[in-house]
Amino acid sequence: MNQKEAQELADLLKALGEYNRLSLVYELCQCKAPKNAMCLCDCCSVDASGVSRHLKVLSQEGVVKSERKGREIQYSLNRTEVAKRLRQLADIIETTP
Repeated sequence: MNQKEAQELADLLKALGEYNRLSLVYELCQCKAPKNAMCLCDCCSVDASGVSRHLKVLSQEGVVKSERKGREIQYSLNRTEVAKRLRQLADIIETTP
């Protein structure tokens, strides 16, 4: 793993390492359709503006995808990308002596 890859992985883990953001990721795992910030407020202990800030961080790290629909932004989990990046870390952990 080169320095750039290590920094990208560190940024991902930092984004996932905050309790409310991880709660949002878990909630989005359960969703079959994209949700807006208001719909996601129940899963963590912050208000809609806090949820929006957390979703922005997750979006910047590629954890969630966002799509604007009118005045709302709908969020969904970027399952394939997140699983791939975490799997790469797991593979390194398992195969490196």
